[in-house]
Amino acid sequence: MFAIYLRHAVALTSLVLACTGHASSFDCTHATSKTEKAICTDPYLSTLDDKLAEQWRTTLGKVADPKMLKTDQRQWLKNRNACGALSACLRREYLMRLTELENAVQPFSWDATWQLIPPGTSTSATLVTQRRNATHIAIDISAGEGANSGDLTGVAILKDGTAVYAEDACKLAFTPINGVLNVVQTVADSDCGGGMGVYYAGRYVASEQPLKLDYDLLSLGLARTPAEDQVLRSLLKTDYQKLVETSGSLQVGEDSKDVPDAQVVEMWMRGLGGIGILMSAADAQIWLIFKSYDDQGHEHLRYYTNVAKWKKRLPDVLQGWYDRMHESQSSLVLEMMP
Repeated sequence: MFAIYLRHAVALTSLVLACTGHASSFDCTHATSKTEKAICTDPYLSTLDDKLAEQWRTTLGKVADPKMLKTDQRQWLKNRNACGALSACLRREYLMRLTELENAVQPFSWDATWQLIPPGTSTSATLVTQRRNATHIAIDISAGEGANSGDLTGVAILKDGTAVYAEDACKLAFTPINGVLNVVQTVADSDCGGGMGVYYAGRYVASEQPLKLDYDLLSLGLARTPAEDQVLRSLLKTDYQKLVETSGSLQVGEDSKDVPDAQVVEMWMRGLGGIGILMSAADAQIWLIFKSYDDQGHEHLRYYTNVAKWKKRLPDVLQGWYDRMHESQSSLVLEMMP
């Protein structure tokens, strides 16, 4: 466990309710909720919390509609607190919100190119809006989730500040929140022409280039602790960033008989299927296979571990995963990395 840092952590609840809009603080010795305790015991989360408080003060003093921002911050706090003590969830919430607040001060215009603030490295979307007249907004969206994609063009009707696109089963609502555009989609992915898992909903900021947030294997949930993350960085070296970019979604894998107390997660990517498996145990012991690509785009599998006796062989659950992959793609080569 991490030592509890007796610092003044930011109490964002008080922050949005205070009449001045300035951050107040709480002593971490008095933290009560799971989220507060998680912030206080994680130095990186504590740093993000401080950055967000500073960014909040700056943004609140510059946006066109401070009242709207305060209301939105209350909703974000609910979303953040729904993470409980899950470090990966909290890290993503903070990184996304920081990006949003940094861009909220920009003047809003319906004539703009927008980029989705991505909840992970496998999700992206670009939206172009153009005002045709007082009540009609042209929209053009291209989105991706893993290897799947979706595109949508049409015209939304602007009323009471929100532009609504409705065609057949598809319905999208576009609402400005100061300099940020919020997109709501309440129907299924296929209803709006997207591939499996492709949605257009989320927060967008005005930008010509896609956004890249400072995600790592901790914020994506693959590494459970900073110690595991450091081991993965040391083991993978330049492959670390490749794994960040291709980790996709996670699901719990089978238990291992070879390492009974280990945790196993499998990595999936929409449109690509299984892309890796990671097993971790006490003292930051790591076993990992993941699918990588060379400069010509050819697939291959790489096996990493920091446990000496397993350097040349696979534990049972990794062997089973590899056998399944090899059945469907017999050309895949498994490289035993040093």
